[in-house]
Amino acid sequence: MTTSPPAPVTETHRADDTLTRIAQDDWGDFSPSVYETARVHAWAPDLPGHRIRTEWLLKEQSADGLWGEGPTPYRLLPTLSVVDAFLRALTRHAPSLTDDDSARLTQATDAALTALTKLPSRGTLPDTAAVELLVPLLLTDVNKTLNELAARSSATVRLTAAHRRLGVIHSLAPADEHLLRKLAALPVLPTKLHHCFEALAPHCPPPPLPPAAGGHVLIGASPAATAAWLTVSPAPGGARAALTATGERYGQLFPEAAPLATFERLWVLAALLRAGLVAPTDPVARRLVLPLRRRGGVPGAPGLAPDADDTALMVHVATALGLDTDPHALTPFASDDHFVCYIGEDTGSVSANAHILTALWDTVPDPCSDPAIRATANWLTRQQLPEGHWTDKWHASPLYATSRVCRALARSHHPDHRSALGRAGRWARDRQRPDGSWGVWQSTLEETAYGIQILRTTSPDDAVPALRKALRWITEHRANQSPHPPLWHDKTLYTPTAIIEAESRATVAEVGDLAEAP
Repeated sequence: MTTSPPAPVTETHRADDTLTRIAQDDWGDFSPSVYETARVHAWAPDLPGHRIRTEWLLKEQSADGLWGEGPTPYRLLPTLSVVDAFLRALTRHAPSLTDDDSARLTQATDAALTALTKLPSRGTLPDTAAVELLVPLLLTDVNKTLNELAARSSATVRLTAAHRRLGVIHSLAPADEHLLRKLAALPVLPTKLHHCFEALAPHCPPPPLPPAAGGHVLIGASPAATAAWLTVSPAPGGARAALTATGERYGQLFPEAAPLATFERLWVLAALLRAGLVAPTDPVARRLVLPLRRRGGVPGAPGLAPDADDTALMVHVATALGLDTDPHALTPFASDDHFVCYIGEDTGSVSANAHILTALWDTVPDPCSDPAIRATANWLTRQQLPEGHWTDKWHASPLYATSRVCRALARSHHPDHRSALGRAGRWARDRQRPDGSWGVWQSTLEETAYGIQILRTTSPDDAVPALRKALRWITEHRANQSPHPPLWHDKTLYTPTAIIEAESRATVAEVGDLAEAP
């Protein structure tokens, strides 16, 4: 792994602060999720912090009636989650609501249902985790509760008179009987479905339940899945304790998954090591990585199965720190011409394969003739879109995937790979905004860092003016303490704050000399 010359003292000090912070936090710095918080609100109303979650969810509703961030397709799932939670409160917990609570929940739900009925029936949804299950099953649950409310004479009659059922939205319909029978017939719930168990809980009989959580581990690393599991488990035990502890850590709100310290530490360390902001001999960095070196692969969080993405970053970071590591940890994820991110994966991940390619370059004795390196590099090249960029299921912005692939292919001298890099560089330059920034929806620090990385990797000589303009923009805007817009994919969009800050700092350190150049 190549590293940059020593960075300015200010960047090194900031990196030290980041490293200290992530080493002391076993949870990870991640934004709260409307979707997960609403699922906990629905399934575990007796959990501490229920009132805090109610008020936060009411405050987070937008003027158009929807919840969530990003373009409208991203907002469907969080909105359905809150609507279902509020409908459950209005039906199953109505006696405990004050008249004011009931009126506020009814008003918010009514506005959301009106907005949902106006969404198009056709169109595709983002490739977020389990969207093909979560949306249909939530539509089914919402319609079931609406039918229950329709027969009641209460303050909610106004709501149900106009909204009896939700139909097809963005090409996904309520779950049909075939899907429900298929779920009910599962002898064992596949591990990859533990993360979205909250959608399956009403439809699966006891046999497919995930195993009881031990050691305060969430079911599938998901607060939502764990909250649902509490309602069907005869002995909730550690699962309830894990959910309570998660709520305490995140102010009684819930992130997309937890605890994600492993994922956070690997991504942060990879960025800081790349830029020379952390020394390979740093004792804190080595202490964080030493426990992760395992042959069976690395899971992103307790409760999840090992995945190739986290495993590849472990191999890459451990190698950069001079620690012995076994590249065969990636072998279980090998497919015909690329690597799967996890066993049972439906769609391949470009960024995961880019990380794997980088890890293989670090560890294979003769990388230029290695068949796995050649196959993975060729697979990544074939995934490049005609415009010159790559997209990935773990991130909303093509700048993330493109920066990852460019860095992985940059070590190859194969003409096809060099040609792919040239197209990526031209694409990035064409997408740079006049002020020097990048952004798929708006200018962001995160995406501008990725844009700089792409240009620096693909065309460092003739990209200096564009790089200098981008560096000025990112330097001016780093002082802005407003939250980073969520761009990362799980079930919905989320923000891994420490990772984004590390990428920004590493990028400034790598190209900081341009600020002083004539």
